[in-house]
Amino acid sequence: MSVFEGASAFDISGGTFNAVHGIQNNHYGSFHLDPSDGIILRDLAAHAAGNAAYNAGHRFPPPKCHSGTRVKIFETLTQWIEDDSKTTRVYWLHGSAGVGKSAIAQTLSEKYASTRLAASFFFSRNDTTRNKLDPFVATIAYQLCTSECGALRDAVGPLIIDIIRSNPHIFRTTVENQFRKLVLEPFAKLSPEQRLRLPDVIIVDGLDECVDFRSQERLLDMIGYAIAFITPFPFIFLICSRPEPQIRDGFNNADFDSNLQWLPISSKAYESYLDIENYFIKEFVRLRKKYRAALRGEDESWPGKDIIRRLVSRASGQFIFAATVIKYIDTYDELPQQRLRTILMKEPGVILESPYPDLDLLYRQILSMCPRWDRVHPILRLLVSSRYSPNIYYPTLSRPLHLSRPLHLSHPLHLSRSISTITSLLRLREGEVETLLSRLHSVIHIPDNEVSDLHILHASFTEFLLDGTRSGAYHTPAISDEECTALLFLHILPTLTKSYPLYHMPCRPLIATFKSWQENPLEQTESRLVHFAVKNWAEYCIKVKSPSDILLHQLDDFDPYPIAAMLFICWADFWDWTDWWTRCIKWAQSLGKKAPQTFILRLESFFSSFHIGFTSEPHEWTTSELREVLALGKRPPEDFFLLVLPPTIDISILSEHWLVAYVTFRPSPFLAVWPSVRCIEDRKGRVMDTMPESPLHTDGEDDDYWSNGTDEL
Repeated sequence: MSVFEGASAFDISGGTFNAVHGIQNNHYGSFHLDPSDGIILRDLAAHAAGNAAYNAGHRFPPPKCHSGTRVKIFETLTQWIEDDSKTTRVYWLHGSAGVGKSAIAQTLSEKYASTRLAASFFFSRNDTTRNKLDPFVATIAYQLCTSECGALRDAVGPLIIDIIRSNPHIFRTTVENQFRKLVLEPFAKLSPEQRLRLPDVIIVDGLDECVDFRSQERLLDMIGYAIAFITPFPFIFLICSRPEPQIRDGFNNADFDSNLQWLPISSKAYESYLDIENYFIKEFVRLRKKYRAALRGEDESWPGKDIIRRLVSRASGQFIFAATVIKYIDTYDELPQQRLRTILMKEPGVILESPYPDLDLLYRQILSMCPRWDRVHPILRLLVSSRYSPNIYYPTLSRPLHLSRPLHLSHPLHLSRSISTITSLLRLREGEVETLLSRLHSVIHIPDNEVSDLHILHASFTEFLLDGTRSGAYHTPAISDEECTALLFLHILPTLTKSYPLYHMPCRPLIATFKSWQENPLEQTESRLVHFAVKNWAEYCIKVKSPSDILLHQLDDFDPYPIAAMLFICWADFWDWTDWWTRCIKWAQSLGKKAPQTFILRLESFFSSFHIGFTSEPHEWTTSELREVLALGKRPPEDFFLLVLPPTIDISILSEHWLVAYVTFRPSPFLAVWPSVRCIEDRKGRVMDTMPESPLHTDGEDDDYWSNGTDEL
């Protein structure tokens, strides 16, 4: 994924492809990109789902069928794919969870990658870049333009690029229109001879993992329309999914009729049992060679036919069970025979209502081996939660924060699941994530670097964790979208805290430090994303009904002073921030025993009083003038520098020509409270100006506003 330099907690959905500067042509030489074509192709890539292709790095290692398994299914599908006289345009391969549908789709994609495969799309409910219909057409079109087959690339690539050039906003239209314009119509312009010699297979895996049922139906309608298109459509479709009712109903469309064949994969079929037995036999041969020293006390036929048959019976035709067993045993962390005994020692049937009792038992056994479940559980909560905030977007154009305007947002926010981000969010020590998850490599992909995301290997494990009736004590509820957004914001805000000049004085010159603070954190992340986080963190926190310990820890780390300084600088954009902060205190107090006390005390202290250090040259400031900047949003001069300081700070650390203002909060006719400048002093404590009497400041008002509380939120 594309991650901004210096920031590990977010990235941008889309734009996940390598930059394309041209397409090498070894055969025909007819498709050459000029600069404008390259821009269009990159725009097409930005709207596609890079993780959905069969060879996407994010899917590594992908599930694949082992040699000698699923022989009859491969014979059927291979004959269909290679038969040029076929009348069947669509094959629906369906079966229950874990029977190996994705492995079959992957194996066929790799087999025909340079010959018959035109495009592929692997849906996944665990990846929000490919769990919806929106990027489907752009992904297919991009693969057609960059196909390994030169003939396909040359024939349709220029046509697709010309269509996008003539309608740059095509990706704002319906997916049906995109499909018609970018896929159907380009092929309608080809001659029958051209169409016959092009790759013709489009593989769609995991249609049931497209989370919106209506989108599943829409995709089937599009495919039905394609095969009934007035100009013969050259493609055939292999669609793999669970046999969900809405998908079955979608195939009842009259457009399919004689163009459709169904191919069920039964977990109860005798062939499935033989395939899994064959898989276990070959894998245990491999394990005996790999762990020869650890197994030297075992029989040469370890684990023996009886054990293999027990495992085959437990698998119930589900390849995911067999593959997970082997991954669990295949480790240097423990003796292989000990891990095998762990799997065999517990009998199935603990949760009789589960549709997959043996798979659930296996998952519970794997989790039971985690010595610190209390530490593992928060990590899993992050992994099963939505990766993106569906309703929150931020802009792509970067501008200096103090020049930013209200946001016009275009890309969904993404809370990274990288090791570095999880370490920071959960306050873990370096290397602790890898240690805690060391016994879960059979169900979780753990990258060998700190910036790539961790991810759960199979949807069935996510479903198990989310379903309390199946996972029992290991139930792992997802974190709400609002909390994910709040976590993201609270993870971004320390970019302002770490470089705040207050924490670097007197080691560095104050003005230089201040300028660096304004500019560097924004360049390292994304100025308008920081802008958005500064504005909205409190609003999203108070939307969380039952905050996790993760969020509560982040709140206790919150430092209000650098954030308030940035708010004062950008007051015109953030005029209501005091309302949200006071509401956030009330929200935190309402949490009872879970209330983040450090956060509450720190914000209450902030609202009691604070100091502002600011430059006195070339302008002599009065309390009224400073109040116009702080409370009324008047734009200060460009050479005006301001620091918000806790009242306990030693003001002697400020530069010689800086002044200090003493600020409290008072009730406002428009907001809950707003800042009131009591007096201005120089570094030696000499009073330079005091606040004049005004209707907003009467003798009857209590100086400590917060001690009296605010109106009910």
